[in-house]
Amino acid sequence: MQLNPDIVIIGGGLVGLSAALALQHPDRHISIIESSALEQKVATGLSARSIALSYASVQIFKALGLWDDIKTTACPIKTIHISSQGEWGVTRLQACDYDLEALGYIIESATLGALLLDRVRRSKLISLNTGAEFESAHFSDKVKLRYRCQDQSQEIEASLVLIADGTQSKARSSLGIEHRTVDYAQAAIITNVEVSKPTPGIAYERFTQSGPLAMLPLGRNRYACVWTQDPDFSRELMQLDDEEFAASLQRSFGYRLGFLDRIGPRYSFPLYRTEALGLVKDRCLLIGNAANTLHPVAGQGLNLALRDVASLTHLFEDATIGSLDGQSIKRLLENYQSSRVAEQRQVVRLGDGMVSLFSNDLPVLKQFRAGALALLDIVPALKAEVAMSGMGFSYAGNPMLRGRMR
Repeated sequence: MQLNPDIVIIGGGLVGLSAALALQHPDRHISIIESSALEQKVATGLSARSIALSYASVQIFKALGLWDDIKTTACPIKTIHISSQGEWGVTRLQACDYDLEALGYIIESATLGALLLDRVRRSKLISLNTGAEFESAHFSDKVKLRYRCQDQSQEIEASLVLIADGTQSKARSSLGIEHRTVDYAQAAIITNVEVSKPTPGIAYERFTQSGPLAMLPLGRNRYACVWTQDPDFSRELMQLDDEEFAASLQRSFGYRLGFLDRIGPRYSFPLYRTEALGLVKDRCLLIGNAANTLHPVAGQGLNLALRDVASLTHLFEDATIGSLDGQSIKRLLENYQSSRVAEQRQVVRLGDGMVSLFSNDLPVLKQFRAGALALLDIVPALKAEVAMSGMGFSYAGNPMLRGRMR
């Protein structure tokens, strides 16, 4: 790692790696500080964890020259079937209605991470420092960062620091940036399943009495399942054996995919949203889950973060970061914050609204949401607005959202 990089990224997850690849430039050097080793065994089959990529994220990866490699292992979503358990309203969002190949894609998280990591390691403009634990940040003309690696304390200086170390961000706390937490009083169970009658290219979002249930195609007869419910019920479900769990899941989801033949390992975690009360502190900027951690109902966490990265990349363009004074950096970061807050808040409102509407069992709301789904299915303009928002095109002025850097 060179002594004084132009940009330091704290966190080498999917967001941090993507940010490094997007911001690399012949006149910049970027260093990533990551606490883990990043060498993980890639889970396969029913053990793999997956993530949804919106169409806007696909365009961003195209702009970065990564999509051809990613696409080979991604499963397209051509239709999203949305329904509510025990109610009559149904809507379908279809890629063909917008002359698109797919609305989005599903890819195994470890596979995407390995592809990004390989590109970072091949770049001569990016240094990757793993097993490096962030300790502190101090401000003078630039940012002085202290971190611990191999039991030794080390210090570097940078013109700009991106903080992408996740929901429980140590760097965010160190900077004194406060955050608010919203407890949804829900828990999610994620697992993979094998079904008897797969429907290629169709993802299902079903709103059950206990919360949203998503079935996302992974190819062949495999689906990724994200099932949200009351924490007590979640704990009961986690105690069931695979056969009992499959029966309970079948009752909630129905038989659109035939029978649930096999269940993979299950994981459960509480659901809450965190929101940083500011994105900028001096020359430091929060991105990814360090800035916003969202409910998984709309699948927008990584996708929103990638649009944040695209916005930052467009804002900096060919700027030589190391030569900018403090006021210039401050203006750029303030412009970034003002330009991104609107969409970030819109995405938060969308997720919270869906959770409130579709997790409430009041009879009047049940009839309202059934009617809303039916209305959405027959009003093209309304359906298009929902589809464009879900694909990440509500704020589409950035060239990276059209698959190019400029």
